[in-house]
Amino acid sequence: MARRCPPGIICVENFTLLFLSLFAISIIYILFIYNNKPTHNSQPITIKNFTNPIDSRAHAPSLSDPYNPPLKPVQHMPVNQRTQGFETNFTQVGLLTRQNGQETILPLMGKQLLSNRDKWQFYTMSDKNNSIRLPITYNGKSCTNEYGCDNLYNGDTVYVEGYNDSFQITMYENNSIKYIPTL
Repeated sequence: MARRCPPGIICVENFTLLFLSLFAISIIYILFIYNNKPTHNSQPITIKNFTNPIDSRAHAPSLSDPYNPPLKPVQHMPVNQRTQGFETNFTQVGLLTRQNGQETILPLMGKQLLSNRDKWQFYTMSDKNNSIRLPITYNGKSCTNEYGCDNLYNGDTVYVEGYNDSFQITMYENNSIKYIPTL
């Protein structure tokens, strides 16, 4: 004899419950597969190769390039990373003229250390065939160390190590437009 449900009560048999469960699981599975389907982009995937920051010899500047400072390459984990200002390269910012003895004119190479201070690093190059980088001393301070020296102006006198003599500075006009992101 077949079971009958009393009126007002929903009766579900075991087979009907099993059928509804399988139907719900299959719907969830289809939705899961549809949503996690890999998308095919028209652009190919490119993998960028990064060099190891510990090996600085790959990026060591050539000694024959006069715009690179006379610094020795770092062969360990980089420390003292720049957190303030901007990275600038050495450029020729003026001339050095010998005050005593034979007339000698040398290029003055410099770069600004910090954008909010007037500290610079300077060096010069010899006028011989080899163009050796020579350190500059101003007011008793070396201008090639990490702290640099105060900015140099027209008429200032500096001491050049390789020539063991004092030189007078003639600066170029350096009024290039600079972007100030805070304005």
